[in-house]
Amino acid sequence: MKNKSVDIYFFTGTGNSYLAAKKITKTLEQNGCVVNLLDLAKAEPEKTDLSKTIGIFFPVACWNTYPFVRRFIGKLPKAAGTEVFVCSTMGGSSLKAAANIGNMLASKGYSVIGTKGFVMPNNFIGVKNEQKNADIREKAYLKMESFALDLVNGAAKPEYTNVFFKFCFLITGLITGMWERKFSQKMMRFNIVKEKCIKCRLCVDICPVQNISMQEYPAFDGNKCQFCMRCISYCPANAISKIFINKTYRALNAGEMKECFQKKQ
Repeated sequence: MKNKSVDIYFFTGTGNSYLAAKKITKTLEQNGCVVNLLDLAKAEPEKTDLSKTIGIFFPVACWNTYPFVRRFIGKLPKAAGTEVFVCSTMGGSSLKAAANIGNMLASKGYSVIGTKGFVMPNNFIGVKNEQKNADIREKAYLKMESFALDLVNGAAKPEYTNVFFKFCFLITGLITGMWERKFSQKMMRFNIVKEKCIKCRLCVDICPVQNISMQEYPAFDGNKCQFCMRCISYCPANAISKIFINKTYRALNAGEMKECFQKKQ
């Protein structure tokens, strides 16, 4: 890393990518970097400071990422060699999602100095108990620290991709892009269990795309839901349901959640 002034943009659903961004930020700062941690969902990509090294952190969704994360990448200004590194978090295989996002950035003139995917606790299918999740996080933290040190020392590299991984990224991008269609939104929409809802409006406040409004009860009345699991995972009354979800995962405690989701940019 030639430039030690760093802006890290992160998007997180249930908290894994935020924890990854925080861990790598801490290691970078311990090694002489000045790091600004920014919520990707609240940022204006057109105003990205290309005089700094840029970090992009996101969760993997369907071996790709969420539509609005890809839009953020697409709206970033063209660069002339600005350093960038990309990190993803996922519960299993990512099919080189971070590397494919790196390819998108390289095509816009960025110098990709490293890409890395980190296995973190699953937040959808096969959610484990907290002890197992803590073990998974600790193993990932060691790899994050190593990657951050490689960035500082110039030893990090972009992951290799080939035609297969690029093709998979294209197809999964088409699939996740359909999530914002009206028929997908209607079919996959979460439901409020009114008997449980305490009307705290937390789900309204933490939705990254403002897809929930507060009426008599919270209402999923938009067509922008990314199915990132924030609302259903952090609802204090377990009042949000979906038929295919029987167990949820949250990576953050109350203080971390407020710092991550509710702070102003």
